[in-house]
Amino acid sequence: MGLVEVGIVLLGVVLLGNLISHLIKDLPVSLIEIGLGVILATVFKVQITLDTSWFLLLFVAPLLYSDAWRFPKREMWALKGPIFSNAIILVIITTLIGGVAIYSLVPELSLAVSFALAAILSPTDPVAVQAIAQGTKLPERLLHLVAGESLINDASGLVIFKVALAATVTGTFSVWQATGEFFYTSLIGALIGAVLAILFNTILEFIASRRIHDAFFVVVLQIFSPLMMYLVAEHFHASGVIAVVVGAVIGNLNTKNNVNYTGEIQMVGHQTWDILGYLLNGIIFVLLGIELPVAMGAFVGVTGKLALPMLFWYALITWMVIFAIRVVWTYLNQWWRYYQNKDEHPDFKMAFMSGLVGVRGAVTMAGVLSIPTVLSDGETPFPARGIVLFIAATVIIISLVMALVGVPLLARQTQKAQPKKAKRVVQHMTEPRAQIYILQSAVRELEQARNIDNQNLVYAVLARYHTKIRQLQLENMNTEMLNPMLEAEVQLRKTCLIAENDALKQLLKRRQISDFVYSNEAQRIARIQDNLEQMVKRHGYLKFGARLHHLTLMIFRAVRIWMTDEDDQTIRTQMKRAQQAENEAGLAAAKKYVESQPKKYLQRNQQVVHNVMVAYEYNLQMVQVSWSKRDQKAHQERLIVEMAGLTAQREAIQHLLEAHFISFEMALQLRQTINYTEAGLLADETH
Repeated sequence: MGLVEVGIVLLGVVLLGNLISHLIKDLPVSLIEIGLGVILATVFKVQITLDTSWFLLLFVAPLLYSDAWRFPKREMWALKGPIFSNAIILVIITTLIGGVAIYSLVPELSLAVSFALAAILSPTDPVAVQAIAQGTKLPERLLHLVAGESLINDASGLVIFKVALAATVTGTFSVWQATGEFFYTSLIGALIGAVLAILFNTILEFIASRRIHDAFFVVVLQIFSPLMMYLVAEHFHASGVIAVVVGAVIGNLNTKNNVNYTGEIQMVGHQTWDILGYLLNGIIFVLLGIELPVAMGAFVGVTGKLALPMLFWYALITWMVIFAIRVVWTYLNQWWRYYQNKDEHPDFKMAFMSGLVGVRGAVTMAGVLSIPTVLSDGETPFPARGIVLFIAATVIIISLVMALVGVPLLARQTQKAQPKKAKRVVQHMTEPRAQIYILQSAVRELEQARNIDNQNLVYAVLARYHTKIRQLQLENMNTEMLNPMLEAEVQLRKTCLIAENDALKQLLKRRQISDFVYSNEAQRIARIQDNLEQMVKRHGYLKFGARLHHLTLMIFRAVRIWMTDEDDQTIRTQMKRAQQAENEAGLAAAKKYVESQPKKYLQRNQQVVHNVMVAYEYNLQMVQVSWSKRDQKAHQERLIVEMAGLTAQREAIQHLLEAHFISFEMALQLRQTINYTEAGLLADETH
């Protein structure tokens, strides 16, 4: 496959993996993507030749920059001691002790290669941890510690890895030379990152002083920054990853205090980096899965002796060594803090959880995949590259699985063991119920603001609100409450559709519409009736076959209209006449049906009746208003109505928060959703 085809395949697999993760929520997406990569390699025989010279540049540098740029500096400063000790001292200890242990337990690896493997297995992956922690209440201190140390241990681990790798490639190693190289690559890399970050910040301040506010320029410069920092640092034989991390931290400090860093830049920047991280992390794990069987095949092809269970045993004991070092280190740190402060008793369960949370991921795989295939002579194969790749990939999988199983269990036990705190206010509402309440509050507010001048715009917004409310109800209400509501809606809509069909027949009888227009509208009404039956059976969701049949009929109807001999203007006029008569008849039938029902019917089904009424009112308004009258002024008036609805939603959230029906965290999430909606509306208007 060519480069373009490979890119398309990888993107498709990343999307498929994330789709599966939404369906199987307890399984981390990284593990799913690894599995899909294995399937690509074994079933479809996909092989991808990686160019190690650009792999770290295109994958690791942007990911590190994104994590460092967005990490909250307050949490980093509060945990600066544990973060730096874990990120530097623990990495060095893991490399030395782990390297010796791996060398003793895996005889196929040389000492230098064992050190390189231990070094690249040292960095933790906060992305995988966040995926696991979504359904588990982990201590915030532990999460911030893992996220903070990953910014620096990615750099320190990769620097030590490259030193050990260079010793393997060249065949020479000196402690003093390695120490000097370590400090040179770290200090010069940090200096280059700082200088370039200051340069880029100066450019931003320069364009701001010229009153140039270009969010896209700023974001593209941010994407360009880690690539440039990495290339310049590597050109001077310094650490590109340290340059990227230092540059990102300085850039973060500058943007937080810069008045020219507008909300638009912040929003576009966050969304852009989220998408890049989404793709890059996914592609790395898919590549891991693709390389796993390739590495195993390459190693077995060279030796022909080592059985597959032995390979897994090597990977398992390697993970156990790395895991044990982290647990012991954390436990000793707890005793040290207790000795200093006397305010935190050592807890081995928490140390054990810290070991599990130290999941290996993207940076480890990116580093291993960057191992050259040959030594410095250009001919001799890199010793045991296949087994190193296999062990690293399997350790990542083992760490993910162990965290997936062990972290929720330990988190529950830790919460039970903690002393009971003061009784908190009970949160009565789930998030879907809160969303329904908020939307209903906006509906009431817009109904009060509706008048003869803006009713067509208000009905357009109300129709969308009612659709959202109904969707939330269908997805979250239990069957006992949902079925009566659906049956009431189906019966009401059937009554309205019968009236629509009668009105259509009267128009045909009076020859106000042609047979062609009658046939098309009658088929549309018949399809809606069929969909109503499906809605009761499937709780609002159509089967795939029904959707395909519906789409086919729509295409056939469009082709018939296009191929008909009748005049276009005549068809449009008759269609408009038919639709107006249908909606008037349907609205009148709905009102008559509701009036004939007892008072309890309206109390039980108020939302259903309101939905149907608003839908007909909206359709009537849209039929009566010609497209030529939907000008810029109408767009502005609709924006005012939309903003009024969003304001009502924000007020409803504040009411729920003050009444203690929702938590502060849920309120933030609901407000963020409204902010996104508002930003989307304003973006549409400006474009």
